[in-house]
Amino acid sequence: MYYGSVGGESILKRNLSLNAYAQYYKDFNDNHHFDIMGGYEWQHFWKSTNSDYVGRYPMTNDDPTLAGTERPHTPYEYKTDSYLVSFFGRANYILMNRYYLTATVRDDGTSRFKNHWAWFPSVALAWKAKEENFLKDVSWLSDLKLRLGWGMTGQQAGEKINNYNWIPTYSVSTGTNGFYPLMGNGTLYRPDNYTPDLKWETTTTYNIGLDFGIMDQKLTASIDAYYRKTEDLLNYAPLASMAGYRNQAWQNIGSLENKGIEFALDWKPIVNNDLIWTINYNLTYNKNEITDLSGVSDNGAPVANTDIKVGQGSGFYLQYNQVGYPANSFYVYQQVYDKKGNPIENAVVDRDGDGKITENDKYLYKNAAPDVTMGLSSRLEYKNWDFGFSLRASLGNYVYDGINAGWSNMNPGEVWSNSLNYLSNRPVDAVARNWQTYEITAKASDYWVRNASFLKCDNITLGYSFANLLKNGSYRGLNGRVYGTVSNVFTISNYDGIDPEINNGFDNNLYPRPISFIIGLNLNF
Repeated sequence: MYYGSVGGESILKRNLSLNAYAQYYKDFNDNHHFDIMGGYEWQHFWKSTNSDYVGRYPMTNDDPTLAGTERPHTPYEYKTDSYLVSFFGRANYILMNRYYLTATVRDDGTSRFKNHWAWFPSVALAWKAKEENFLKDVSWLSDLKLRLGWGMTGQQAGEKINNYNWIPTYSVSTGTNGFYPLMGNGTLYRPDNYTPDLKWETTTTYNIGLDFGIMDQKLTASIDAYYRKTEDLLNYAPLASMAGYRNQAWQNIGSLENKGIEFALDWKPIVNNDLIWTINYNLTYNKNEITDLSGVSDNGAPVANTDIKVGQGSGFYLQYNQVGYPANSFYVYQQVYDKKGNPIENAVVDRDGDGKITENDKYLYKNAAPDVTMGLSSRLEYKNWDFGFSLRASLGNYVYDGINAGWSNMNPGEVWSNSLNYLSNRPVDAVARNWQTYEITAKASDYWVRNASFLKCDNITLGYSFANLLKNGSYRGLNGRVYGTVSNVFTISNYDGIDPEINNGFDNNLYPRPISFIIGLNLNF
């Protein structure tokens, strides 16, 4: 059977931007400082796609004279554009060099929503306590500042979202793409999804922070605690039956909370004429939770994240969202193990106890986002030499090992029958026996959701700086630096796949990140 096609596709993009702002600042004696700024930003995104693909009739066509010949097909052409416009302002006020107030406001507009505009204000306060009289004479304390903040930001889903969802539009198909089963080829007008109520996704953040420094700023640190709530989440989610012209569309589906702590430390344990040693460390703890999905889940059922699907056709969506769980948790079956702790092939738990393995037996298990991330870097400078490295750690992130799951044995033989008996003590024929059920059930097991915590060494660098090289008379010579760098040096992890660092939690990558070696020379004449 031959369905070949010839031709090509061309995409032309054009992005234009304009920025303008004005700033005014004024000091009133030594106690009052004002800094006011206002601006405007305009962006235009334009894209044109043209296709001249030509289809061919299948070799098994009923009319042998048409087999393999070109069939009617109208060249594909599509143009789209969108605008993003912002008016913004900021005001800073400093009182007696120790009390700080910052207020900002943005009025953002996008052509992607019918209600184009939304306001996003923010306010920040800071108290530089070190400047108070009762702390000025504390010699070992070089800095102490308390910060409070509140602000709102907006999200319009970038290039993912359709530019005209709020306008009733039709997609036109002609030739073989406009085929009617009873009427032959023709022109087909298909209504697109119409979502006039779509609006900005809004994130509101509250934070409190503390900065301090000791030993003349040789040791500085900051710690922040934050609470962040995102409302009107934008997601390409399934639609209720008969709610639209397709089975899914962009929607404002609910809300999400993030709570966490951030810590950063800079330390210079050695500073003298010949040797400077610097250490930087940071840590972030974050917990996120879905708090509302009323836009798409009135009965509290989990909602699929349609960005990730395992397999084609009758495959399955890997991640779902449900109130009370982290965003994009893995939606999988619970694996059954034998007495020795080995997984039983194709055996999963009948969690609802109805004697059948169905979608209702899946549960939400772990997610791709780490609980804790850390970073450590260090730089040592001795006379003309310098040496540095950086490490990065991620703890609590999980990955679906799609590579090994795809290579696993899916044979629905006696092992499947025995495992079902072992599992539920119910007759094996209580479960529909078809190949796709066995394959998807096996691949959708939580056995393939693996802890992917890791420690990585991102780079190591050694360099030597020189000055006045080849100096001769009035010629001052060359200044520069020669260096060698190794990137992606090593990874320490218990994850069995190629690389544990998978942002979306679905590992289907057959190719590892390479280790690279760079030798460089910088010269100043």
